[in-house]
Amino acid sequence: MKSLLSVGLSSVGAMVFLLALGHSATDAAEARYADSWILVRMVAALDEDAAGRPVLGPVTAAFDLAIKEAGVTRAELALGASAENVTDRRKWIRFGFDRTYRFHLRPGNDIPAIVDRFQRLPVVEWAEPDFIGKGSALPNDPRFSDQEYFDQPSDADVDAPEAWDRTVGSARVIAAVLDTGIDSNHEDFAGKAVAGYDFANNDSNPEDDHGHGSNVASILGATTNNSVGIAGTCWNCKIMPIKALNSENWGYYSWWADGLVWATDNGARVINMSMGGDSPSQTLLDGIVYATDAGCVVAASMMNENSNVPYYPAAYSETIAVAATDPNDLRAEPFCWGGGSSYGNHVDVTAPGEWILGVAMGGGYNYWCGTSQATPIVTGLAGLIQSMLPSAGREEIRHLIQSGAEDQVGRPSEDTPGFDIYHGWGRINADRTLSAVESMASLRVAGKESTRPYLNVANPLADSYDFIRGDLASLAESSAGVDLGTVLCLENDSTDPDTTGNEDTGSPAAGAAFFYLARFNSAPGAGSYGGSSMNRDRIPAAADCSP
Repeated sequence: MKSLLSVGLSSVGAMVFLLALGHSATDAAEARYADSWILVRMVAALDEDAAGRPVLGPVTAAFDLAIKEAGVTRAELALGASAENVTDRRKWIRFGFDRTYRFHLRPGNDIPAIVDRFQRLPVVEWAEPDFIGKGSALPNDPRFSDQEYFDQPSDADVDAPEAWDRTVGSARVIAAVLDTGIDSNHEDFAGKAVAGYDFANNDSNPEDDHGHGSNVASILGATTNNSVGIAGTCWNCKIMPIKALNSENWGYYSWWADGLVWATDNGARVINMSMGGDSPSQTLLDGIVYATDAGCVVAASMMNENSNVPYYPAAYSETIAVAATDPNDLRAEPFCWGGGSSYGNHVDVTAPGEWILGVAMGGGYNYWCGTSQATPIVTGLAGLIQSMLPSAGREEIRHLIQSGAEDQVGRPSEDTPGFDIYHGWGRINADRTLSAVESMASLRVAGKESTRPYLNVANPLADSYDFIRGDLASLAESSAGVDLGTVLCLENDSTDPDTTGNEDTGSPAAGAAFFYLARFNSAPGAGSYGGSSMNRDRIPAAADCSP
């Protein structure tokens, strides 16, 4: 929350290496995907010869003709090396790796055309090029090396470069920052801001007149990889400055509620609130619920009182409440200026909040310390999730952030296994979280087949849930060995009088964005939760989940 050590710019270089994926370095630099094979997942595994090698046919007349005309010379398992050492065969089959192949072709083929042809065959689940990627997404911002909360040798960080290999965010995701405004003339906000509002002065010019807002907004989404200054958590997310704190860094709850409604109605998908007051308020709660009912993710700081006194809006269950850690992964107590990260039963996760470099109002950069600085890292991660998976709902995003967090990184007396009042579910890990997002995005619901996102080292919360995406009408109460519990589905703009007033006009396409969250094992609470990205109404009739 407080600023120390205004600093100037230093210069550091970063090299990015190209991953060749079967080509020479020269070829890889010129191509976006392999030019002599494609990846194909069959609906059913191909037959094998006596040596265990996949046999290309016969399958169907259309498939056999496509194989011949495309000049497919042979097939092999795409994940052949790991196939030799599978430790969980059921999981391997559940993810479809037993029927995912590399089809080798004659050189010089039109890869997109061949992919399109195979994609259309009923016996093929999907086909795609074997794309070429790059090494770690290290930004060229000269101060990135000073942002140790993103990446440091001790690994007491959020694994940002690894996460950025998966996505650096999308400009379609607008992140509202309720704070003191931003310095719109700062070089690290170039091209980042969309229209906002100043509720402290009741005008449309939310310029920063304190400094707190510029720092917070830059941690979330400074202009990145532009050879200037610092990197933001969500490189490409747009920033909506909502000035809800005045030049003395305080504001009325009515300003905050007004800002929440204004931001929601003007396109914000994630909202950062590095602020808090020690009094509950119906006005503030109504603003929070307005935003979250519309599908917005709201992250709020736990505050810096080093106590369990609840501060609002973090104490409201609708928000993601964020505490702070120091460069050693311990709860930040004290901060660089004193105080300490507050705690309590309402905390969700922690993030780095000590010596966090950000934009300084009026030019340059400075370090701040507090849960105010931890919160925009979490908000930025929510923006990265929405960039990868636009249909993700706010509860889905909360669960992903919680379950991807690293547990037991702090003091043993405070960071106990599972949830604790000092760290919530743990210190966030952007790479683990986005890895789970990738697996969720790849899931398909067909008949009674389902699976769960996989985390290499899952915390107890992640081990207690399944997410199934797709049309829920096809799901039974038990499928593929996973206990789904009772299926509850979200309303799909029906006229059910029990949910009148809670429908959303911006719902995703019917059947395309539903998810199902089943509690099992040690998860808190009974039953199940179903929902879509834009609407949290729940009713038990399966028919309401049909397209």
